[in-house]
Amino acid sequence: MKFAASAMYLRQLCGFEGQLALRLCSKRAWCVVVAAALSVTVNAARAQTKTITVTPGVKTVAGEAWYVQTFPGPACTTSLGIPSYTITVPPSHGVLSFATSTGVFPGCPPGSPALPDLVVYYTWTGGTSGATSDSFQVVYSAPGQSGVLNVTVELAGPAPDVYKVNYFSNNVAGAPDGTVRIDNPGLTYGNVCALIYVFDADQQLSECCGCNETHNGLRTLSIRSDLTSNPLTGVVSRNGIIKVVSSVPGSTGCDPTGNVSPTANLRAWVTHIGNAVGTAYPVSETESSDSTLGATELSNLQAQCAFVQILGSGQGTCRCGTGD
Repeated sequence: MKFAASAMYLRQLCGFEGQLALRLCSKRAWCVVVAAALSVTVNAARAQTKTITVTPGVKTVAGEAWYVQTFPGPACTTSLGIPSYTITVPPSHGVLSFATSTGVFPGCPPGSPALPDLVVYYTWTGGTSGATSDSFQVVYSAPGQSGVLNVTVELAGPAPDVYKVNYFSNNVAGAPDGTVRIDNPGLTYGNVCALIYVFDADQQLSECCGCNETHNGLRTLSIRSDLTSNPLTGVVSRNGIIKVVSSVPGSTGCDPTGNVSPTANLRAWVTHIGNAVGTAYPVSETESSDSTLGATELSNLQAQCAFVQILGSGQGTCRCGTGD
């Protein structure tokens, strides 16, 4: 009877998902609860299966796990450490990374303390694979307990109004200098990055850089001095393409080489130097065209810029001109 009563008491105390209680039982058949162990929670819903939507190159939270005390006392106040993990099914088109952080245990009341947790991140690196989805599985574990996280990854569709394309021409001695003007109209009423990629007419990325744009500010860049004077190969482009991606500033500022998160709505204008008529060069100006920024294009822009900046050791990085 003592054993039955103790077992019932144990179930009453510990009979909910995610908890392990260890018991030491004597020959007299009575039990003592000596430890409480793991509650594994994947995000707030405690889901073991979920779908996330990601942007190429952007590190995205895929799940979280806590190792908390559930007996005696509530799970909201006491951490027993950080769970470990095993990648049981790796992703095919991305990479996983893990970090420790802190967060309030899901379901705890307002004001509860933030407890240490393990966070799994997913970054899409599919490049030119053409794939639009991915999946993976991670097992979290702690003494005596484990939890399985199954994740389906969906690639976000192209964001609108984030990709501006224009051209420059006759960037030669004796001709007028071309100009690029960029404005942040203030849709988000905060800073936006203008990530600039300058291509030669032969399709080679020559220079790239990231420039901060405050709302209602005007940035002016010289094609000759700011965008083509520091090419990777040392050969200045006479004609080429200027691509501008409108992006949210990241933790390292306006970085054109990775973790780009496109957001609307920069505007850009470029002057064009026409072919000489006698000794004069006609000059015109057009607004940059809005193009669809595909996942593969965004991934390639970041990868090529990273390659240029690593290989160039300073060469291949453009300048941001004047204004903001």
